[in-house]
Amino acid sequence: MQREVERLRDDIVECLCALVRIPSITGDEATIGAHVADRLRSMGLRVEVLEAAPGRPNVVATWDSGIDGPTLLLNDHLDIVPPGPLENWTHPPFAAEIADGRVFGRGTIDTKSGLTTLLMATQALRNSGLPIRGKLLLIFSCDEEVGGALGIQKLAAWGRLKADLAIVAEPTGLQVEIATKGRLNIEITTKGTATHVARPWLGHSAIDDMIAVIRALQAYARELEGRIDPLLGHPTINVGIIQGGTVPNMVPSFCRIEVDRRVLPTETPEQVIAEFQDIVDRVGAGIPGFSATVRKLLWWPGYKTDADGTVVHTISNAFRAVLGRAPVIAGKDAGTDASWIHQLAGIPVVMFSPGDGMRAMNADENVGIEDLITATKVIAQVLHDVLVRPATPT
Repeated sequence: MQREVERLRDDIVECLCALVRIPSITGDEATIGAHVADRLRSMGLRVEVLEAAPGRPNVVATWDSGIDGPTLLLNDHLDIVPPGPLENWTHPPFAAEIADGRVFGRGTIDTKSGLTTLLMATQALRNSGLPIRGKLLLIFSCDEEVGGALGIQKLAAWGRLKADLAIVAEPTGLQVEIATKGRLNIEITTKGTATHVARPWLGHSAIDDMIAVIRALQAYARELEGRIDPLLGHPTINVGIIQGGTVPNMVPSFCRIEVDRRVLPTETPEQVIAEFQDIVDRVGAGIPGFSATVRKLLWWPGYKTDADGTVVHTISNAFRAVLGRAPVIAGKDAGTDASWIHQLAGIPVVMFSPGDGMRAMNADENVGIEDLITATKVIAQVLHDVLVRPATPT
């Protein structure tokens, strides 16, 4: 399989460049969905394009041998985040320029390099002509960057997530990642009484109350540093949005914040929401006239796969066959569709791709071509090890 991937080297690079040239920002996945579907059809796979909403495709491709054996799911998402200010880019974000052995462009890390490895490893196995057993299921979903409600979650609801093991091509920098933190977004709103600022004693400032809440959240963040997961580190908290007041010469009657709380797999959303409520209640106990509400906005679960499980051993053995050493086993601090595959379908899942997740979403996002080829070889080796039928003894 490694020789076949080497033979496809130029095609692999061009596959990634073609994907990067499609600006598939969340909500605008139709063009890239059609492009990926056409590539899969050209390999002779059975392809379905399933829309959860008009123009929001999920591409599902199946290679079914008709022979008993395992089902391997390969997954990546079609959507990307916007490029941000163009003046920050040295290489245009959708030009797919190649320089210094790297492909530049939005999505090269998150996650079109990963998508490329899945497509081209499948192409390599098809080209090999080797007989397979079981089934290969490729799912390329929309909407991942905002939680996957129209993508992987919808596919789960439709009963389309059925496999024995899965690989999600999120950026891992060639590490094998087996766990993620969850993501809980919370809204806290404080209510006050408006009045003219010349007579502030006649009102009650919602912003002053929120300042006290934020200080308590900062203390909470320091407490969270003591909750350690060996793969994921400690939970984190970020006040990402703050809104309040009407005009400068009026005591503000409202203030709201949105808070991102990263959650360990051992924590539950109910537990974390209760912690937020307790913080707000304790702040309010010391402020006459205090009024506040706590509301959940978004929940994205974390997960952890058994490090001794089959899927981890399978990709680790493939990695060793390609690179001659064991991979680093790690966790991811960001949310991915792997969590939904684990939670909603109960499939053992790992993440693996060439992109460096620490640089995802940066200006001048880029991936090394050698890493791209190496990751494709690893995925192709996984396909061989899981699906190729053992030779019949003669």
